Amino acid sequence: MKKYLYILLSALVPMGAMAYTLKRVSVHDPSIVWEPASQTYYIFGSHRAAAKTTDLMSWTSFTAPWATASSGDAANSVAFTTPQVTKMKKGGVEYDFNFNAFNWSKRGNNGYTVDGNMWAPDVIWNNTMKKWCMYLSVNGDNWYSSIILLTADKIQGPYRYQAPVVMSGFHTGTAYKDTDLELVIGTQASLPGRYAVGNKWGDRYPNCIDPCVFYDEDGKLWMSYGSWSGGIWMLELDEQTGLRDYDVEYPLTGAGNGVTVDPYFGKKIAGGFYVSGEASYIEYIGGYYYLFVTYGGLAAGGNPKDYNNGGYQMRVFRSEKPDGPYVDSRDNAAIFPSYLLNFGPKENDNNRGVNIFGAYTSWGNQTKDNYGERSQGHNSIIAAEDGRTYLVYHTRFQNWGETHQVRVHQVFQSKNGWLVVAPFEYTGEQVKSADIATTQQIANDKIAGKYKLLIHNYKLDHTKKQAAEPVEVEFNADGTISGSATGTWKIEEGTSYITLKVSGTYYHGVLIEQTLEPSDTKVPAFTAVAATTGVTVWGYQTEATTGIEDVRFGENVQYSSSNSRLYDLNGHRIYTPKRKGIYIQNGKKYIER
Repeated sequence: MKKYLYILLSALVPMGAMAYTLKRVSVHDPSIVWEPASQTYYIFGSHRAAAKTTDLMSWTSFTAPWATASSGDAANSVAFTTPQVTKMKKGGVEYDFNFNAFNWSKRGNNGYTVDGNMWAPDVIWNNTMKKWCMYLSVNGDNWYSSIILLTADKIQGPYRYQAPVVMSGFHTGTAYKDTDLELVIGTQASLPGRYAVGNKWGDRYPNCIDPCVFYDEDGKLWMSYGSWSGGIWMLELDEQTGLRDYDVEYPLTGAGNGVTVDPYFGKKIAGGFYVSGEASYIEYIGGYYYLFVTYGGLAAGGNPKDYNNGGYQMRVFRSEKPDGPYVDSRDNAAIFPSYLLNFGPKENDNNRGVNIFGAYTSWGNQTKDNYGERSQGHNSIIAAEDGRTYLVYHTRFQNWGETHQVRVHQVFQSKNGWLVVAPFEYTGEQVKSADIATTQQIANDKIAGKYKLLIHNYKLDHTKKQAAEPVEVEFNADGTISGSATGTWKIEEGTSYITLKVSGTYYHGVLIEQTLEPSDTKVPAFTAVAATTGVTVWGYQTEATTGIEDVRFGENVQYSSSNSRLYDLNGHRIYTPKRKGIYIQNGKKYIER
């Protein structure tokens, strides 16, 4: 016998007391790492900002000291002048090389100070060296930048300068003699012509900043790096030293500004031709290496005279190999063939990269009004020991100037293999990545109700501080969506995979329970991405379907399977159809199941 469910619509329970603590920190360009001994997560960011937490919700700031031969807390101006490692090995032969990173970075500006130019470190445990390895950008004007390695016995330091990994800016004269270029390509009578490009260096080659260091699934150590200008590049590192593997050669591929493999800089994996893009970060998740690149300018925006003043937005690509090729969900390459504007309302590059989310407001209890998020980026991501994956990024706000804070969201993999980010901050939710494919986190009879639905479209106008805002929709029990957007929804039984069709576009993602921070209210929430467009959609329930009863047919009611209708014993219809599968009888609502 068919069954019908009696439905009542009621509002969510009022906000309860918080069962967690959100303690904020400001760390620009946060790179996350796990320290097993203390069961603690650490983030390291630009200008020596750092913080730690045991729960990814309550953070404590600290500063890791620099070490030198004579000090355990050295000044910035002396920390990078004298490397500990001065002999590099290639082909089994040792070569002398002593690089003063501080002097190199100030060559482009007589008034240079290093204090504001220690950018975007990435910290990793090297199990061969038994050291914590920090890869730090020492930025200089006119591309006189370098990425250097510092090591420590303890994750909080002190860190001591070991040696450089890669340098940029040797574009004129004999500056290359102060780099390891000749160690890589052999002795040169003069600067090779392909590098003698003067102030057009950025048209072709990277600025050596923003390192991301990671082990691939075979235990090989890699470093991606670079920013805007010549794009994002990749080098193989030596697991024994943590430095460049000088025995790996990169045959020149491409010509002019279209070079994709360079003997010194390695292999290009994204960007180029001065398109925006920085802060590469790579993590292996569920069969793919995912590459994050942040497009646009990092500022909060709102300046109509400065198009680059804002627009920060994370884009995602993937590959089955650590060094690419990386493509988005529409098979657009992460490498650009020429200059194309790749952010903002005039974006003209076919919206390259999956837009995992962007600026948004009027969302939940706290991401609204002055505190709407914008300019999110320079993220890291970690497939954690607890079976969950977390995205860590800094964000500015709608009307909070250039103030920024760190945010953490849980990340899942859709059934078609693209990453989707939970629509609210992580507040201790227990669902693990593996649970999505094996358990249904939200029961069928808890899904129907009213929702806020937010589409993270491309081409936001950051000069006007434009942000995505939600609309009101209703998820009906018959699998349709009505309201300000229309379509369908469907759960794959026994899993948490959801498929949405919104305004003709299919989105694939997950349906889970989340907390409406800063309250303790739990609601069904979904996150999904359209592979055909690269656009992400979020949603959460605002008014639930509750009070469900199993209503069976009484003596005065019968059901006709031929037309799915209810009749009394005299053959008269006793309800008014509102939409397919939903009927009204005696003021009560019934849904066919």
